[in-house]
Amino acid sequence: MLPTIPEIRKMRKNLGISQKELAGRTGVSQSYIARLEKGEINPTYEKVRKIYEVLNESGMRATSIDMNVSKIMSTTVIVISSSESVVKALNIMREKGYSQLPVMEQKRIVGTITEAGINDLLVNGKSIETLRNMIVKNIMGPALPQVDKSSPISMIYPILKFSNAVLIFDEGTLKGIVTKADVLKAVDMYG
Repeated sequence: MLPTIPEIRKMRKNLGISQKELAGRTGVSQSYIARLEKGEINPTYEKVRKIYEVLNESGMRATSIDMNVSKIMSTTVIVISSSESVVKALNIMREKGYSQLPVMEQKRIVGTITEAGINDLLVNGKSIETLRNMIVKNIMGPALPQVDKSSPISMIYPILKFSNAVLIFDEGTLKGIVTKADVLKAVDMYG
């Protein structure tokens, strides 16, 4: 039994496939897909079947490559204490080529310090001398999002739209970090 038109639209959106992409893969125009989803046309059984097959195949392929984040995470996570100087944090970021560092206090992640945050302070009038006397705790932002190491990669895609990185934990212990660049490892593994 084929899905209804609203179900097809929902499938397409959940898979992150554009109307244009779906049209190209099914041999119809993008306007056909748009009109179909709006209920403006009465499609043939064959066209609905073809659209459903393409969506179903895409869903199965996405599921088959959805590995755990532990496969792509960087296991070296450099953290900084909330009581360290801002200058030390900045020097570590420059040396390692990082744009942010998780901030730790008593073995717990309590925030994040970023190059952008430090730059904002300078742009908004803080002097370099003032920064030298500040500690990380005074300027850190919220902690990076955290997920379990067994979480699927697909779970972190939406998180990375709003965060530069995701921290990976195993039974409460920090085990790794996944950045947007790390996600490309999954593409390389299946490309």
